Amino acid sequence: MASHYSKVLEPRTAMRITWLLLLFTLWLQPSTLWAQEPTHTAPSKLRVLLFLDPECPITQSYMREIRNLIADYEPKGVTFEAIFPTYTVTDAEIKKFFVKYKVPLKGRTDPAHITTKRYGATTMPEVVLVSGIGQTLYQGAIDNWYYALGKNRPKATAAYLRNALEAGLQGAPILVRKTEAIGCLINE
Repeated sequence: MASHYSKVLEPRTAMRITWLLLLFTLWLQPSTLWAQEPTHTAPSKLRVLLFLDPECPITQSYMREIRNLIADYEPKGVTFEAIFPTYTVTDAEIKKFFVKYKVPLKGRTDPAHITTKRYGATTMPEVVLVSGIGQTLYQGAIDNWYYALGKNRPKATAAYLRNALEAGLQGAPILVRKTEAIGCLINE
C-alpha cells in the first residue's frame, strides 16, 4: 500500500508552498533577515596600541601629539597602551621617558616581540587601533606630519589616527584603515 506522502507535487503547487513559507517566515521575524553586523564596538572598547622607542627622534617628536590624543580620547572611553619592542629599554627608562614628555601613559616592554608580531608592527612610532573584539580597525602612522625619514611638513594635513578614532566612536566606517608609519625600524 502506497503512502499518501509519496505523491509528487506539481511544480506550480510546490512553488506556491515555497512562497507561502517564505512570506510566513518574513512575517514572524522580519528584523532578523536583514540584521547587519554592528559597525563598531562600544566607545569604551576602543584601544590604541602605540609602538614606541624612547631613543627614536621621530617618536620623541610625536610625544606632544600622543599627549594630546590621550587628553582628547581617554575621556571618551578610549584606552591607550605603549609597547616598547626593543631589547635595551627598561621599565625605569619607560617611566622616565613619560615623565620627561609629561605623557600620562604606562608602557611595557616587548623584547620577545610577541605583541609586535601579533599586530605586524614594523616601525616606531606606529599605532594600531583595536576594537573590543580584537579586530584591527586602523594601523600605521599617527598622521602625515612625517612623509619620509628626516622629512616632515610644517604641520600634518591628514590626521589618520584621529579620523579613525572619530569614526570608530561614531560607528561610522573607517575610510583609511592602513598607512605606512615613518620612523625607526623595529629590529628583530
